[in-house]
Amino acid sequence: MTTTTDGVPVKRKRDRAAREREILDAAERIFGDRGYQGTSMDEIAAEVGVSKPLIYQYYGSKDGLFLACLSRLRAQLLDAVSEAVLAAADAEQAMYAGFVAWFQFLDDHPRAWSVIVDEGMLAAGPAAQAADEVRADFVELIATMVRLNAPATIDEEEIQIVAQTISGATERLAIWRTRTDTPPSAEKTARTLQDLLWQGLHTLRES
Repeated sequence: MTTTTDGVPVKRKRDRAAREREILDAAERIFGDRGYQGTSMDEIAAEVGVSKPLIYQYYGSKDGLFLACLSRLRAQLLDAVSEAVLAAADAEQAMYAGFVAWFQFLDDHPRAWSVIVDEGMLAAGPAAQAADEVRADFVELIATMVRLNAPATIDEEEIQIVAQTISGATERLAIWRTRTDTPPSAEKTARTLQDLLWQGLHTLRES
């Protein structure tokens, strides 16, 4: 707390980094609840307690703010999954741990998935490109796990086919879990998916 020259106490201004975190937190909540089209900059400004021009000063536009939310979620999600994979004892555990981290992140950030796949923004444009980059990063992480677990006879094209398939499956599972009143735990979802894939990977070239 500081005071003005006439002795009236005023709140100390928050630094820009803290203010940006507050704006992104509010934007993620509102975008997640209402979608891109249903969200207004006025709402976000009111939620944070700042002026709308300040948000425009930081992010340039509503698109810019949405992309900033998406970029932060992308980094947080990939960090969570990567850390879980790297901490695993072996390749099989790495795949399971990565799946758990993916589903647990979405459980801990319930609006994150809505922001990532918002249908009002992702048909085209920068947000669609950014969402595709999120998927591409995740697919490459999956491909790395597949390389560690698959028989040596599987070639790179087959690895990419498997990685794209797993990515699609995890997205559908994420959507299903968000729409289910009592979804299975992140651990049970990951274990079931892991068991299915583990068997499939090791029989892929048996025929």
